Amino acid sequence: MGRKTCLECWGAPTERGGCGVVAKDYTRFVPATAFIAAILISFAVSSFAESRTTRLNENAFAYAQELVTQRHVVLDKKNEWGDHHAGAQQENDFIRDHGFAEYSKWHLGIDATHVQNSKARFKFPFGDFKNIHRCALLAVKSRAHQYGYSDIENAAERLLEMMESKREDEIRKRNPARG
Repeated sequence: MGRKTCLECWGAPTERGGCGVVAKDYTRFVPATAFIAAILISFAVSSFAESRTTRLNENAFAYAQELVTQRHVVLDKKNEWGDHHAGAQQENDFIRDHGFAEYSKWHLGIDATHVQNSKARFKFPFGDFKNIHRCALLAVKSRAHQYGYSDIENAAERLLEMMESKREDEIRKRNPARG
C-alpha cells in the first residue's frame, strides 16, 4: 500500500493515509493552547491590577469637602482646567512655602511607587491652592474613569454633587419664592 495524499493538509503525503493523525494531534493542541493563553491573559490582567498603585487620598478628599462647605469653590465650565491649574513654578513655590503635606491636600490620588516628598507621588489635582475648581473635578472624574480608579472617580463625583447642592442652596436663599 502506498502513501496517500491528504487534500485537507495542503496535499502533504501521510504515512497512515488521510489526515486522521493530524486531526487527532490538532484536537489535543487546541485545548492546550487555549489553556496556556488563558493562563497568560489572567497573569497579565492580575499584573496590571497590581501595578495600579494610585489610590484615593482620603485626607485630600476630606479637605476638598471642607473647601466646598466653606464655599471656596470656582463654578467654572467643563474644559477650563487647562487655563486654571497651577503651573510647575506655582507648584514649586507652594511646596517651598507650605511643604509637601499641604501640597498633597490638593490631589485626590496618591501613587505609592513614588517617594514621599516628590510631586510625582500626587495625582489628580482639583484646585489652584486657593479654591476647588469644578472644571478640575470634571477632569479628575473623567481621567479616573478612563484609568479605572473608581474610588477617585466616585470621590470627584461626590464633590461635584456637594458643589451643585451648595449652589442650589444659595439660589434658594437669594430667591425664596422660586425654591
